[in-house]
Amino acid sequence: MTPKLLILRPLDGALQTERRAKDLGLSAVVDPLFAVESIAWSGPAAEDFDALLLTSANALRFGGPRLAEYRSLPVLAVGEKTAAAAMAAGFQVVRSGKTDARDLLDQLGDAAYREILWLAGEQHMELSVEGRHLEIIPVYRSKAMALGPEAIACLAEETIIVLHSARAASHLVSELERLRLPTNIHHVLAFSEKVAEAAGQAWKSVQSAEHPDDDALLSLASTLCLSN
Repeated sequence: MTPKLLILRPLDGALQTERRAKDLGLSAVVDPLFAVESIAWSGPAAEDFDALLLTSANALRFGGPRLAEYRSLPVLAVGEKTAAAAMAAGFQVVRSGKTDARDLLDQLGDAAYREILWLAGEQHMELSVEGRHLEIIPVYRSKAMALGPEAIACLAEETIIVLHSARAASHLVSELERLRLPTNIHHVLAFSEKVAEAAGQAWKSVQSAEHPDDDALLSLASTLCLSN
């Protein structure tokens, strides 16, 4: 029997991944390991900065009305979805990157965008870039959740687990240990090498996407399903 895909990212993104999976004829179960929610925040004046860094569309979905104060700033966006969400919200995207914030900032010219405001999640990577001042303001958080009954039932047999973040990988491992569920019958498809490292090696197989996007992940899933 062809294994099911288990999609564990927060709900908005998980439903998008599920739709793409179904378009490829893959059977998927959605059970978010994190619930994204807004947090209260206050930010510095927009005129103190010459660029706005956005690394997730969640900053735009959950940032609230104060986001409007920063529409005058050119946006540096990580990921096509973040860039598209920023433009839909009325921001001007001047640079976008496909990997992570460090890579995007490293690609900027020496004189470009010295004062940068990053509207981030409460859990974010440590980031400093020589020659630039980066001020980080958390505007949303991802709250960890327990595995739900549908996911637990799915994990009783061989499953293809799709992991989009290192935090999700670590939390999943903890959940499987807590529930005393096996790992060695499951396949892990990781968004990046960093995510694969967080998942560890106690699986039937671990693969990292060639590019950090859903298309690359689901291409791996299709190939894996065909081989079963």
